Amino acid sequence: MENKGLLKQLKKNLIHANNSQLYKEKFKNLNLDLSSISDFKKIPFTTKDELRKYYPFGNLAVEIKEVIEMHTSSGTTGGDPQVTFLTKKDLEIASKSISHAWKTFGITSKSVVQFIMSYGLFSGAMLNTFAIQNLGALVIPAGIIPTKQQVYLIQKFNVDTIVATPSYYLYLYEFLKNNLIPISSLNLKRGIAAGEIYSEGLRKEIEKKFNITIYDHYGLCEVYTGIAYECNKRNGLHVLGGYVFAEIIDPDTGEDVKEGEIGELILTTLKKDASPLIRYKTGDMVKKIPAVCSCGDNNPLISRILKRKDATIFIKGIKLDPYEAKINLNNVLKEKFYDDMQFVIPKNLSLDYPKIYLAPKKKNIDLSEVRKIIKSETNLNFEIKIVHIDYFRKSGETKIKLVKYI
Repeated sequence: MENKGLLKQLKKNLIHANNSQLYKEKFKNLNLDLSSISDFKKIPFTTKDELRKYYPFGNLAVEIKEVIEMHTSSGTTGGDPQVTFLTKKDLEIASKSISHAWKTFGITSKSVVQFIMSYGLFSGAMLNTFAIQNLGALVIPAGIIPTKQQVYLIQKFNVDTIVATPSYYLYLYEFLKNNLIPISSLNLKRGIAAGEIYSEGLRKEIEKKFNITIYDHYGLCEVYTGIAYECNKRNGLHVLGGYVFAEIIDPDTGEDVKEGEIGELILTTLKKDASPLIRYKTGDMVKKIPAVCSCGDNNPLISRILKRKDATIFIKGIKLDPYEAKINLNNVLKEKFYDDMQFVIPKNLSLDYPKIYLAPKKKNIDLSEVRKIIKSETNLNFEIKIVHIDYFRKSGETKIKLVKYI
């Protein structure tokens, strides 16, 4: 049965988005008077390249005087960053809507939540902070201060929830271990992991080390942060259905994938005045989950992010999926190296080897042995570059990418 409320909201959004330069030109030959959601799915996709083309104000659908806040993506994958604008109404709606995710995680007015992620232009920390405060919880905006200070705050203020990238949890554990600080001295009950694609194995490892529950949380600057979240069943991510409209499509055909299949996540904002997005191609690959969650939350389910679209690299005729390779290498190298790594791909691979940047946990590691392990897992020869773990301890607008081309 057609969802008339959703169709009405989508039509309203199309008309409003048409106030921006981007969509005024994109929609000039389209009929925006939809009669069904199927009609909506005929609207052309919006891409990152288009957002770059209309940077900085081309996707603004209100007068600039109505904007009270802005954020940007990292901009490290080429060209200008994606920018998102927020009106006062946008922030109020965001705080109320996203707080549903944090309530699902178990956050209450008695909770103490420490954000170990970058503030500023990075939208994730700030917008989620507002959402948590909407529940009456105390937020410690620690940002990316040194780990010694992070631990001090966690202990002194009885922090029960921390928010960090998955790899930072492992670094934090090593810091506690090396400084003889027992896990039992912390009051942690849960952790929220975001900002990186990570395996179920890594999640279980973090949970075992800290004796806490790890929840996944997904968002992206240009759409909205915190728009998909796990409940206590952890069967997938619930999408805030009244806040964004999600589709999962075959990136080659543009058609909806079947239940259980993997496709690209497409997002449309439903309650965003300043810079609405219509059928935005996120580049994130997820699986369409058919089941209704037993937790009672009726918001639609998707899998956790599996990988990035077009992530596969061909090196001297050999195919490399960097996300899959990272998971496999983490499993065999975890005793020697931190979870973080980076693949650096030179333009001329006929003259130069690809490089892999790794941060060791201990001294005097036999790199010849490591090189053999990497070769056995990837069928490729990599030049190993050893870096300090602080090389990866960045987030937000300065976050280290898994793959870098030089």
